[in-house]
Amino acid sequence: MVDVGTVFAAELHEGLAAEIRSIARAHPEVSERSARQLRRALRADRLAVATDDGRVVGWFLSESGMGGAHELGYLFVESSFRTGEVFDRMLAQLLEIERRAVAVTFRPGLADWLERSYGFERASLGSVIALSRGTFLMRRLSPVRLRAVARHTSEATPIYLTWTRQGL
Repeated sequence: MVDVGTVFAAELHEGLAAEIRSIARAHPEVSERSARQLRRALRADRLAVATDDGRVVGWFLSESGMGGAHELGYLFVESSFRTGEVFDRMLAQLLEIERRAVAVTFRPGLADWLERSYGFERASLGSVIALSRGTFLMRRLSPVRLRAVARHTSEATPIYLTWTRQGL
């Protein structure tokens, strides 16, 4: 049985961050995050982690933003667990954090599913930047992230998405 959570004891943060970085290095399609960024996300309960018998099999990150909109990204689920359930459980936990979210994907099928299942809406880069009050763009200005953006956008077209909790 896969467990999914965002709250972990402080003494587990270092090990979880190291395990996630180790798995991510074996998957070049996953953009890099520093151990410091992961520990900070774990302390703030913004990193959903899926485990199977204590072994990390997936993660999904919520990065705080301005104006009550957070960015969802840094997603990975081990191939043998990609039935949709693990992703769905991690996403549901992260959507509880803020009332608005922004995301980018290069997979049209995932964008379609997010629209149908969760009410995400396709958006322009400009509207994602505006909703995040610039944090979406600012995060991509470090050399490491610029390389990742260049690699991803040379291989596929980005699809920008926004989400707002119903009732707002």
